[in-house]
Amino acid sequence: MQDLTVAFNEKNLKEEIDKLANELKKEVAIPGFRKGKVPVDVIKTRFEGQLRAESLQKLIQDKMIDLIKDYEPFIYGPPVVKNLNESDEEVRLEVELDVPPKIDLDLSDIKIENGDKEEIDVNQELEKLREINSELKSVDREIKKGDIVFIDIVKGRENVSNYSWEIGDDEFSQALLGLSTGQKKEIEVKLPEVFPVAAKGQDENQITVNILEIKEKNKPILDDEFAKDLGFGNLSELKESLKDNIDAERRKSKKEALADRILAKLLNKAGDFSVSPTLLKMVGAEDLNDKEAEQNAKKTALLDAIALKEKISIAEEELDKWLDRLAESDEGGFDNLDEETALRFVKQLILREKALDYLVEKAGKED
Repeated sequence: MQDLTVAFNEKNLKEEIDKLANELKKEVAIPGFRKGKVPVDVIKTRFEGQLRAESLQKLIQDKMIDLIKDYEPFIYGPPVVKNLNESDEEVRLEVELDVPPKIDLDLSDIKIENGDKEEIDVNQELEKLREINSELKSVDREIKKGDIVFIDIVKGRENVSNYSWEIGDDEFSQALLGLSTGQKKEIEVKLPEVFPVAAKGQDENQITVNILEIKEKNKPILDDEFAKDLGFGNLSELKESLKDNIDAERRKSKKEALADRILAKLLNKAGDFSVSPTLLKMVGAEDLNDKEAEQNAKKTALLDAIALKEKISIAEEELDKWLDRLAESDEGGFDNLDEETALRFVKQLILREKALDYLVEKAGKED
């Protein structure tokens, strides 16, 4: 939020009145004069109040457009005229702009830790892919770790039918080890929180379990055929793609973490400033309390202010790529917005991302 005082002199107002009076002359009809032939001075006298009000409104509107254009695309809400003072010489306005604050902060003394470089474990990601692409096969044997079991559960007055559960290391899973299809067992164990059963009572841990079916996972063989099934030429291509994705994700997470620490330090240096209620609503999240939401909005306002101060720009092809990416991912969330507002939000996203890059690049790195 910014409070500004702007003024224009009475001469500007008179010029605008003359312009409007000449436009009105073409349309107005006054007894004793033919249409279009009424003298301008007569029109100015006859419609003095209306002409002054419309001229004043036009000048104020033009001034507001000039004021906010330097803050695009970070216009959180419409400008508000708080006070209007007219004298014989000038018209003075006190205006509240719903835009980022002006900042003058030195990044050179902001120091951040580089952090250690992490090794990329592609094998772990390959195992995840094998897990996801596993086939389930029914087996006639006792339950083992890693199996998927389908069970009926009775606990107190509640019951769940045909519930699937993967046997792991938890207490409930351990109680099922060794059971076979068709067996029923009463166990006394606390159910994991994810279970859709929450009966309370004296015997709240007393559960009856009926084993309906046991399935084991058949993981695919890690070879070129597996890679081809996932759309790659061979296993080497799959590994390289995974490595690139992991590296990109880590670099993005690291950049965001570093930028967040820089922003926290910048907030301390910036001191207290009012945050836009509109911005607070835009960037707020349900899982944040009021103080956290305000800090989040202030960090966003600082990013926006940095983007404006450093005149960070967006190339046309860059904007097109973002628009294409949002259209393909269906994550834009702009369906209910008009085109101009949606485009402004997209530009905000891009500039905030670039402001994060700028912060990480300019802040000093500690050894």
